[in-house]
Amino acid sequence: MARPRSRVLFAASLAVACAMTASACSTTGGAGEAGDGKGTVEFWSMPYWIGQDDKVKELVGQFNASQDDVTVNLTQLEWKDGRDKIKQAIAAGKGPDVWLMNNGLELDYLKAGALAPLDQLGYTGNDTGAFLDLVKVNEYEGELYGAPLYFDVGVMLYRTDVLKKYGITGPPATWEELKKTASAITTKSAADGSGINGWQFKGMDDHVNGINSTWESFLCQAGGSLTSSDYAKSTQDSEAGRTTMKYMKSFYDDKTSPVGTSALNGFIDGKVAMFSFFQSVGANVEAGGEKTKGKWAMAPMPKGPKSGCSMVGGHSLVASSQSKDLKAAGAFMKWLASPERSAQYMDFRAIFPYQPSKVAPAVRATYDKKVESDPNWAPILEQLDRNSPDLVLQDRHGWATRWEAQKASVVAGVGGQVPVEQALKSIDDEVGKALGSEK
Repeated sequence: MARPRSRVLFAASLAVACAMTASACSTTGGAGEAGDGKGTVEFWSMPYWIGQDDKVKELVGQFNASQDDVTVNLTQLEWKDGRDKIKQAIAAGKGPDVWLMNNGLELDYLKAGALAPLDQLGYTGNDTGAFLDLVKVNEYEGELYGAPLYFDVGVMLYRTDVLKKYGITGPPATWEELKKTASAITTKSAADGSGINGWQFKGMDDHVNGINSTWESFLCQAGGSLTSSDYAKSTQDSEAGRTTMKYMKSFYDDKTSPVGTSALNGFIDGKVAMFSFFQSVGANVEAGGEKTKGKWAMAPMPKGPKSGCSMVGGHSLVASSQSKDLKAAGAFMKWLASPERSAQYMDFRAIFPYQPSKVAPAVRATYDKKVESDPNWAPILEQLDRNSPDLVLQDRHGWATRWEAQKASVVAGVGGQVPVEQALKSIDDEVGKALGSEK
């Protein structure tokens, strides 16, 4: 399952540490030492290989066995508090040399100069030029600071067996078709005793944090934005915001969808016909074994009033600007985030972050083989082409406040606990304060 962002940022601690000691970070960045590329690299990471937590440890072992100059020490953290532990350690000047971060990166680190630009880690223009254009989500003031391991995009998952049972020939392609299809399944399955929910919005269930990527995807499809173009104002209380929330609310008003039912678990059990989330959640669906084998597929997101875009996610590697050996840190990053390794991450449907035409022939052959072997790659790549860095770059600003505000207000607005206009105004009021403090 795609992992949620951490709930708490320690921006104040990081800022104080940066101001008081050069051992924490530099306001200009890249104040570490180039080094000779021979040394020990401290790497802190959550288990990003979906479904196989030991894989990161295995990869680090492969790297250590592959050469003599650099040794990597892995500290594997848990998703529930790993990001917070990294932030606390960095603020105290005791953090890792390299660590895992969400694509889009965190503004606190960027503003504090805590991250080393890729060009100071040994990346050349040819290296960075091979990435997908979405790598721009890791840019800040003209510099690239994160090396993507993989990307995620929001897609739709649907039960082929359920749609077939109720005479539906294919997945819905528009908001209108989605509502019509979902309503038909809920109504017909209630009549025959099957009790299947036609649709569930991820986040209106037991994974409340999921409402963030769900909401932002549908808001994008309605033509909305999270912030103004200068990132200074929260802009969700808009015509697009109202259109989006009223559309989502309609699923619960007419009982097509039930608040609280798990989208993922219900889908695996055949009690939810369709839901949307990052494509890597497919690994969790496959873990359902015989419950799901041959009974489900992916499709691009149903298009809204303006587009069919969706939220972009995934993870990158970043390095401390205070590392004692930037060259060694960069060598490890270039290995773990290399085309060769990223092709392996496709095993859990992680999106290859490189342009296939710009990688070695052997890697391209591996990429092509994986894409051809799984029909779900076609809709995933179609969805990838619909997306841009814009939403992620907006989300970077005020995101800790936004993700908490959306989690409360979107669920309340969609669920009918508060009026739609009040829910959207509440988000803008809270996020607006956070954006103001960034200046």
